[in-house]
Amino acid sequence: MKKQIRTALMFFMLLVTGITICGCSGKVDSPVKKEAAAVNAPEAEDSETEKPATEEIEPEASETEASGSQDNLTTISDVLDSYMKDPEKKDLEYVMFDVNADGIEELFFMRQGQIAEIYGTRNDKPIFSVICPETLDLTLYPKGMLRAKSNEKAEGDKDLWLQYFPEWGDFLSVFEETEGEYYTFCAYDLDDESLRQVNASLADIDDYPVWIYEWFEMISKEDYELLVPKDAPVKLPESYSLSDRDALDVLPEYLLYVNASDGYANLRTGPGTEYDVICKVPNGGELEVYKKSATSKSGTTWRKVIYFTETDDEDGYAWLTGWMADSQLE
Repeated sequence: MKKQIRTALMFFMLLVTGITICGCSGKVDSPVKKEAAAVNAPEAEDSETEKPATEEIEPEASETEASGSQDNLTTISDVLDSYMKDPEKKDLEYVMFDVNADGIEELFFMRQGQIAEIYGTRNDKPIFSVICPETLDLTLYPKGMLRAKSNEKAEGDKDLWLQYFPEWGDFLSVFEETEGEYYTFCAYDLDDESLRQVNASLADIDDYPVWIYEWFEMISKEDYELLVPKDAPVKLPESYSLSDRDALDVLPEYLLYVNASDGYANLRTGPGTEYDVICKVPNGGELEVYKKSATSKSGTTWRKVIYFTETDDEDGYAWLTGWMADSQLE
């Protein structure tokens, strides 16, 4: 069975049972808890004036049941195919969304408007990164922050915050509040040596070192409040039925070009000015446009597009997927 699925289930077990595993240097010798939370959105920009024109598996599920048949899931389309064939997934919908504004979309499965599961991407393959039990509510915040918060009336208020690590396609626990105490995890603020250990472990066994999930140290309430996002939660775009395969936009269908009064248009993570900016595309920039469009709350039409751009990384280029106001295109 895939190591990444075991990692997701380990995350689930940590949330549900409170079991600890080996820690890192300086860790607190205490049990790990369960919980999570939400994110903010930027202000509208003048260059995009709006004008009218848009983790949850059952606890007793096995690894195979929790993920479908994972052995041959090499693309997001494969993941959706496997979920469509699974009768236990019929109540799920899905949406593609770029959680950290890097132009690479993650796959969210939704149940009755709530985040149920999330797939990231590692080495160009889908990674099963989050599974949400029914006792938790997951809320996405800007910059890849995810809050898990108990929805049951229990003694004490508990919150777990996770950070998305795009290089690993995964959400990892970074800090939490539980019963009036505050902690950071080993995954918070990783130094160069810790990053080396994580990368070596992933390369060697396709799994994290066990200390990554452990508490690192207890912090004060004041320090914790400085870490918690102050922005509003991210509102995900409209989700689609698993049977609506056109919504995936597997391939773009035609080309359009930027023609904006400001000389550029913003490529955003979602269909609206409240979503993060991925990059600015100058006038004349060529965009591959998907079949599906969306309408923002103000009635503006947005197009899902791909933009090819040069970068400073080792590849020298990137294909960035995002959304752009239709009024900026010709």
